Amino acid sequence: MLKKLWNDPVWSKVIAGVILAGGALVSGYFFNWLPAGAAYASNVFDFSVARTNVPNWLIGALILGVVPTIILIGAVIWISLRPEAESRPDWRTYRSDMFFGLRWRWDYFGQSVGHMHTFCPRCDFQVLPNQASAFAAVDRISFHCESCQSALGSFDESWGSLEDKARRFVQQKLRNDLWQTPA
Repeated sequence: MLKKLWNDPVWSKVIAGVILAGGALVSGYFFNWLPAGAAYASNVFDFSVARTNVPNWLIGALILGVVPTIILIGAVIWISLRPEAESRPDWRTYRSDMFFGLRWRWDYFGQSVGHMHTFCPRCDFQVLPNQASAFAAVDRISFHCESCQSALGSFDESWGSLEDKARRFVQQKLRNDLWQTPA
């Protein structure tokens, strides 16, 4: 029965809270924290009802109003001292890389890489695959830049297969956090 309750997400937290509260009470009793805490609470109460020129409850209310302001100022200082969190670029800025001797560019659609295009690495002209096989049953493509007349390589696979391989290289770099390394 206890094992079933312990594996339940709600009851496990209830059991853990009871254990922690029991531990706090036992340690408070044995280390004399309970009487000291009760004496402190009694002193705070006595101070809040004591008579002075300014009511002590008003002083307490003003202090409670100042505490959030101090916390807010501390948070602003903390955030301003941690610039590395904001200076790290977003992974969605990674939209271009070199694979197989070609410059690839793409867009993101949610978490997916899409609209991949190839460009000449020399002159940045968009290049398209050409069928390089004399036989229709054999997949072989090549790339030739029409702007600078560069032969950019041939591949013994289809355009879809090469594009899928480049997409998986992009995903690998994103997964291994290597996308910030210049290609």
